[in-house]
Amino acid sequence: MTKSGRRATGALALLLTALPLGAAEISVPSLELATAGSFEDGAFVLATRANAELSVDGGYKFGGTLRFAFTADDLEKALYYLTNPAEDVSAAPTADDYNALVDRVNNSAALSFRLAKVLIREPFGVPIDFAYFIGQADRFCSGDDFPAIFGSAPVGTAFRGYAYFPEGIGGDPNFQYEGIHGATGTGLSLALKAWDNFVPMLYAYQDSAIESGSSASGKYSADLRMLANGERVKLELFAGMTAPDGTYGSYRGGALAFFSTGVGADFLAQIGVTRWNPDEDFGIDNLFFLFEPRVDFGFTSIIMTLFYHPVWYMQRETTAERGVSDVNFKFLIGDLRETSVEGGAEATIGVRGEDASTPFSFSAGPFFSMVTEGVRWDVKLKMEPLNYTEPLTMFNLYLGVRTAF
Repeated sequence: MTKSGRRATGALALLLTALPLGAAEISVPSLELATAGSFEDGAFVLATRANAELSVDGGYKFGGTLRFAFTADDLEKALYYLTNPAEDVSAAPTADDYNALVDRVNNSAALSFRLAKVLIREPFGVPIDFAYFIGQADRFCSGDDFPAIFGSAPVGTAFRGYAYFPEGIGGDPNFQYEGIHGATGTGLSLALKAWDNFVPMLYAYQDSAIESGSSASGKYSADLRMLANGERVKLELFAGMTAPDGTYGSYRGGALAFFSTGVGADFLAQIGVTRWNPDEDFGIDNLFFLFEPRVDFGFTSIIMTLFYHPVWYMQRETTAERGVSDVNFKFLIGDLRETSVEGGAEATIGVRGEDASTPFSFSAGPFFSMVTEGVRWDVKLKMEPLNYTEPLTMFNLYLGVRTAF
């Protein structure tokens, strides 16, 4: 058995010990279906992407969590491949045969491992939560943890995910911007719960997000994270390092700040250094910038988002994102939190990277959203006048359905 196999087996054994069958609770924390429609070769073609998470959780005091992810970039292709199995190759495979196999593998709908975690809350009455984890653990500075930890309203930006970045980061739809950084690997975490509105956290782990020639990277990371929750100000900070990496290791840090005036004006900022190695020149490619002012006039509101893409993100370098930035303008009518219905129009202006066919991009169109019994529906009609070959190909239809618990 390999080292990675032994680690996984040991983690599952420890998890099963902490997760009695009678106390296990199975849930689906997130479920998202996104269907995009566009004209290709004179035909209107639909492509559906699925992303769901299955979670098995134990008790509150001492329990475990086991999470699996179900992802499919194109469910239509997955269904086709399911009913049309691969044929044997009698001759030496060609490049087309390899590409067809890669496409079949990339578009297979499968359940994959995401996280195994054992959590002990306040052992011996000490206000500390201790966790041992393997997999994709917490994301930093996304804004999503404020409702989970403090029970406050969500503050994260809506300008993320498949609806805005259908090609993902560097052409990988499964690699999306979600906060500034995250802990991925095998390690431990501590959270001090001595205060109601302030939580410091510490993570130490072997970093599995770093590319290596084996299943274990042999590189270790540590991150210190702090969250502070106020009625009108919310703040999250983190700083971390990875070693061995170069002569002195590599470093990162970031902050999320949310300010509310209480009279209709809010501001969100996410600023961070995704990677800095003292052996290399420091440049703007190492930076993560997102600024989002929000103005609420009552029944209508305006949101502007400025986002500069980092080249280094989640320990991966994506040179295709060098110099890429977006400015999104959204005009809203209604409010999902109050009326369960909202609509409006938005426009996005983008500066593309060095390898892009056009230096700029522009899209605009109306949208409509509503929430029904814990499910959010989003419909968008997008027009891209700078990217089309025939008049009909400039239009794209988007239908998204996701849980909104």
